[in-house]
Amino acid sequence: MEYVNLGNSGLKISRICLGAMQFGNTAPWMVELDGAVKVWKKAWDLGINCIDTANVYSRGRSEEIVGELVKGMREDVVIATKVYGQMGNGPNDRGLSRKHVMWQARESLRRLKTDYIDLYQIHRWDYETPIEETLSALTDLVHQGLVRYIGASSMWTWQFAKAIFIAEMKGYEKFISMQNVYNLLYREEEREMIPFCKAHGIGIIPWSPTAAGILSGKYYKDGKIVVPETETRVRPGTGDYRIYVEPPENAEILRRVIEVAKNKGATPTQIAYAWLLHKGVTAPIIGTTKPEHVEEAVGALEIKLTDDEIKYLEEPYKPKPVFGHR
Repeated sequence: MEYVNLGNSGLKISRICLGAMQFGNTAPWMVELDGAVKVWKKAWDLGINCIDTANVYSRGRSEEIVGELVKGMREDVVIATKVYGQMGNGPNDRGLSRKHVMWQARESLRRLKTDYIDLYQIHRWDYETPIEETLSALTDLVHQGLVRYIGASSMWTWQFAKAIFIAEMKGYEKFISMQNVYNLLYREEEREMIPFCKAHGIGIIPWSPTAAGILSGKYYKDGKIVVPETETRVRPGTGDYRIYVEPPENAEILRRVIEVAKNKGATPTQIAYAWLLHKGVTAPIIGTTKPEHVEEAVGALEIKLTDDEIKYLEEPYKPKPVFGHR
């Protein structure tokens, strides 16, 4: 396993980060504690030291499971969680107000069974709260020792730039990471966000690295992307479906991923991860319920893509509507 600094900070994380969104439910594409233990054991054995969750995942149950997983190894694990989502029925039970941030930080600590959060991330931009209020609350959490570093997720670049520059001007804690959606089927973040992060030394830890599983190749049939009606994650009417399935050029991209994978003796999923790792990403966040998928992801670290292969994979791409900022 390789370990790298997250952004300009001294915090070192593994080149693959385990996502815990699929922990905490009995739905077909999720697992409860027993299944999560198997996934985490494989991740830990392979050197993964970073696990990402959010308060809103399964309404707190994911955090509770993560707390169970890291018992006895807390100082060796980097725990990342998020705040913003709806956690109750009251008017102050969502967003990035000081009230909600301070309350949910303590709730996350309780669920995670820990004294501190390594990376506390704002899950979305809050249009109803001044960013100065949010930054002040996050800075207080760091000063109180409850949070070590702060990060952000999925927003417009101008919003992130505003937050970065206000923090610098007023002496607030600075964001060290951006968790955005980025994969071979969705590259709109290359317009502004990724160049901005690279220019300012901000770590990039993207979600949906396999485009909700489309880049695994399991939905590719007769030159098309065909998603069964029984699929619970990517289905007609959803944002994932419109962005990852409907664009006609995506089938050609997937065909090329499968072709390169065959030539490399790898899986399509590994090529999707390897491409990200060649694009300056700090660590893709992989969400899975199966230990063998963790092993597959770590195997991608050994794959070296040539410039010609990267160009071949990227060539069919066409600009798409911006997704993931909601």
